[in-house]
Amino acid sequence: MTQMSIEMLTPERVTELWPVLEPHFEAACQGNEIAKDELDVKDIYVLAMTGLVAIFVGFENGEPACVMGIQFTNTNGHKGADVMALAGRGLMRFKRAYWRSIIEWLKANGVEFLDAYAPERLAKIYMSKFGFNKSCMYVRMAL
Repeated sequence: MTQMSIEMLTPERVTELWPVLEPHFEAACQGNEIAKDELDVKDIYVLAMTGLVAIFVGFENGEPACVMGIQFTNTNGHKGADVMALAGRGLMRFKRAYWRSIIEWLKANGVEFLDAYAPERLAKIYMSKFGFNKSCMYVRMAL
């Protein structure tokens, strides 16, 4: 039977596990057409080292299986958070086991909303599987 656990990593633990975590975060960045234009896996590491991103890792039998990076924001005086990256295997198992705890942790830390900037393909997953209930179209003009 698969043993699952989750850990919110300290900066030291991020450094320790980075060789295993980096490919997951790379896949998250490259799998999101919006993120891959402006987010690099090195950015996630630097932000984790400075405490601006919380890194959660789901473990299966003691080995990292999936990752999530949450970046904190302040929008017009409202504390929020963004799902910066989400990837790995067994995501739905970990979501069922731990998503509510992560949401409660965010609320306990004064976070009023959680965003995920995603293309339509991923937005549908966030809304149907993770409980996001609003979506907007993100547009950009390259200059």
